[in-house]
Amino acid sequence: MSTYTLRQAEPADVSGIQRVARAGWHAAYDDAMGPDTVDDCIDDWYDHETVSDAIENDDIDYLVATADDRVVGYASVGPTDDERPETVAGLYSIYVHPDRWGAGIGTALLERCTQRLRERGFERLVLKVIANNEVGISFYRSHGFEQTSEETVELKGQSLDEYEFARVL
Repeated sequence: MSTYTLRQAEPADVSGIQRVARAGWHAAYDDAMGPDTVDDCIDDWYDHETVSDAIENDDIDYLVATADDRVVGYASVGPTDDERPETVAGLYSIYVHPDRWGAGIGTALLERCTQRLRERGFERLVLKVIANNEVGISFYRSHGFEQTSEETVELKGQSLDEYEFARVL
């Protein structure tokens, strides 16, 4: 297993981010949603323009992990878009290609993101995760996140339980 490098995402990384997103989502959510729904979500939320805009948005820290010049993981964080205090940030995304799970890449991405958020004056980090994502939930719990709420959400016509997790930065 080769080593990896963390760096700021660039527009040239979009296709690699899309590839990791699709693989990670299928691994995490096929059983809960079905592969067609997962593909619909990726097609909508990870289209080229949406990812490029997020990478170029100064309010968002968008990081990638690369190995052999290929994106193997990514994470994005920034201000929440709801009525929370300004000191609360959101973890928008964090995925590692399933072939690289367990290699410490997710931990490294999360640590770098939290460091950047602290430098920007944020004090708390929140995220939402579909309840069926056992790998993700285990990852968040192992990094000090605690479940703060639960709600049922509609996603592509399906009702799914979604958890919110939070932790102090």
